Amino acid sequence: MSTAPNPPRQHRYRRRADMPLLGGIRPPIVLLLVLLLAVAAITALAVGGLRVDDTPQAVRESHQYAAEDTAASLRAGLHESATDLARAAARYESAPADPAAVLTALGQAYHKWRGTVVVRPDTGRLLAARGETVPLAGLDLTKVTDTAPAPVLVPSTAGTRLLTFALVATKGEGRALLVASDNLRLPGIATRKEQTIQVLDATGAVLDTTGAPLTAEGDRRVVATARERAVRQHPVPGATASGSLAGGPDDKGLRRVAGWAAVATAGGHDQATPLGLTVVSTSTVDGKPGDLRHPLLGLAAAGALLVLALLLAWYLVRSLQRPLLGLFLESRRLTRGDRLERPVKGPKRGETGRIARALEELRRQLLDPARPPAAAPAHGRRPGTALPLALCAVLVLGWSGPLLLLGGNDPTVRVPGQVVAGQRDRTDTAADRIRQALNEGYADLRSLAPSLAEASVGKAGNLLRDTLAEHDRYRSLYVLGADGAVLAHAGEPPHRTGPEALGESGVLLLNSSGKEPRIAARAALTDAPADAGQAGSPEPKGPVLVGEFKTDFLSGLLVRPGLGRVWLVDDRQRVLAANEGYSSFGDLPDGRARKLLDDAKKAATADVVRDGGDPALLAAAPLGGNGGVAKLGWSVVTAHPVAWLHLDQNRADRRAVLAGMLGLAAAALCLGWLYIAVGLPLRRLAASAEALAAGDRRTVLYPVHHDEVGAVARSLELIRQELVRAELAERAVRRAPAGTTASAPASAH
Repeated sequence: MSTAPNPPRQHRYRRRADMPLLGGIRPPIVLLLVLLLAVAAITALAVGGLRVDDTPQAVRESHQYAAEDTAASLRAGLHESATDLARAAARYESAPADPAAVLTALGQAYHKWRGTVVVRPDTGRLLAARGETVPLAGLDLTKVTDTAPAPVLVPSTAGTRLLTFALVATKGEGRALLVASDNLRLPGIATRKEQTIQVLDATGAVLDTTGAPLTAEGDRRVVATARERAVRQHPVPGATASGSLAGGPDDKGLRRVAGWAAVATAGGHDQATPLGLTVVSTSTVDGKPGDLRHPLLGLAAAGALLVLALLLAWYLVRSLQRPLLGLFLESRRLTRGDRLERPVKGPKRGETGRIARALEELRRQLLDPARPPAAAPAHGRRPGTALPLALCAVLVLGWSGPLLLLGGNDPTVRVPGQVVAGQRDRTDTAADRIRQALNEGYADLRSLAPSLAEASVGKAGNLLRDTLAEHDRYRSLYVLGADGAVLAHAGEPPHRTGPEALGESGVLLLNSSGKEPRIAARAALTDAPADAGQAGSPEPKGPVLVGEFKTDFLSGLLVRPGLGRVWLVDDRQRVLAANEGYSSFGDLPDGRARKLLDDAKKAATADVVRDGGDPALLAAAPLGGNGGVAKLGWSVVTAHPVAWLHLDQNRADRRAVLAGMLGLAAAALCLGWLYIAVGLPLRRLAASAEALAAGDRRTVLYPVHHDEVGAVARSLELIRQELVRAELAERAVRRAPAGTTASAPASAH
């Protein structure tokens, strides 16, 4: 005779019957809804609220970068001028020379100064002069002792002049002051006809200008504002004060855009610091706003995500939360022995369906303890809880995917003409920077050559080591004799020696293959002509001085912000240096630049190339000029992806990609949380429930977490204990003798 089991004691678990607020299945679903709604709001504000700019940031930045590049060239030129003058004067420390001879040797080695003089600083007496008159009136030189004064700007009848000073030892006069005068010139770079580049002093006076003159009062007011901002800004030490601004539109809708940069670096002690110079680059723009490919994309995407968030929350509640809560209520009803005759209600599919079927079988066993357990069902690999979670992930991916695809390069993005021209001008500036560095290096060798010709082998080695220590541009300096043998050297071993290493003076490439290009300058030690290095100049008959340049030094000159990838190529379009990793003597990574190089033999050029790959802004400029590098035929090539430009469409695409990534991140976080905290424990619990229904009374079911799954596990454990007691009671009845009544076993509670 079967009897209904006594209801188990539940007082220990009543306080745990309520589901937790911060655990279980509810928090990830709520968090998913909140995060998706937040992403929808961000999408609506960041993408849908984007407005086109009538002066795109890329246009303003092109002027800021132009001013920064010009300021960097001016700063390097000022430092080089002061260093060259000090180095030339230092040659006479151990062997003082006549003041006129000092100026003659200086003029033969360098052609950068308009006038040079040697004066006695204590009396102001002129000892020697060369070139134009140096304006010394108004300067107090009597305080000069052991340190040369810093460069100064002084007015003269021919305009403002930059005076550079150095102390030099002379015969009969002792230590004198060597003064070099030059006008402060902007680098020789090309500018478009509507662009103006000016260099201003600390008072706002224009020292030099290139490009279109500024006649309108509004244009001059923009320049003055730019200079005032340069004076007020206090950047971090070692950085350059720079920025950009846009003036208001005039009656024709034109705006004046300006970029500015201080020549001196903040906290620096270079030659430009006491001068207070500022470079301002300006031009007029038509005020034509940018364009957006999909102006309503942000609002449409935000609305779609709003609907999707509500749909996913409803689906997860319906497919996961409600069935799990229903299982909890059914399992608690069975543990209380409440209406055991009523079948267990539950879902048909998934882990919750498996647990519901196991509870139904356990209900029948509670009603009839003698009922034999049902065989454990055979299950294949079924998705279960993972299926609705995967479906939710696919839906979120369907929303984020199109936004992520907007991160690709759009071939229809319009690039303003000012940006294209700015890339061309900056490439020309980079070429000018390389040209100046190579020519300055060659001029250093010509200045050093006369001293080496008269020095002994030991002294020549000391001079080479001192020169190498003064400059970071050389990897090695060495003297080759008439037979090509090394007479003296400093730094790394020479790359090439012997008779084949001799040749005409100038800048040359020592190798045509290998791991690293060897770019060098070569100057004759004796009878070096003033036009050495030019095409057709005679080859040296005696020893020569060779200086090999560091490749890292040349590559460092190509590093400029906002210029993209930059390469220095030879006349065969092989890469010699770059601002990023490159293969020496290899082809250009972007083959589309080859055609552009053919068009840039004589002047810089730039164009937006949209075929053959991602759209890119390409530019090329020859080194050219009249120095020792003119005959090499080298060029500088730049490639700036259009997607990197700060245009309205690119900004909208980047924000859309960010919104898509945020949506995916929210879905991955919450759905992964659901799978780990609910899906996996529920799968293990389903297997345990089926084993219990199949007769496994030995395995204790421990709740891992205090949540819905843990509550069902606790209920199953109570059911297991009740079934064990019922089996023990049934066995006791069967073992009792006929006519006697067996006592029930003590309660396990």
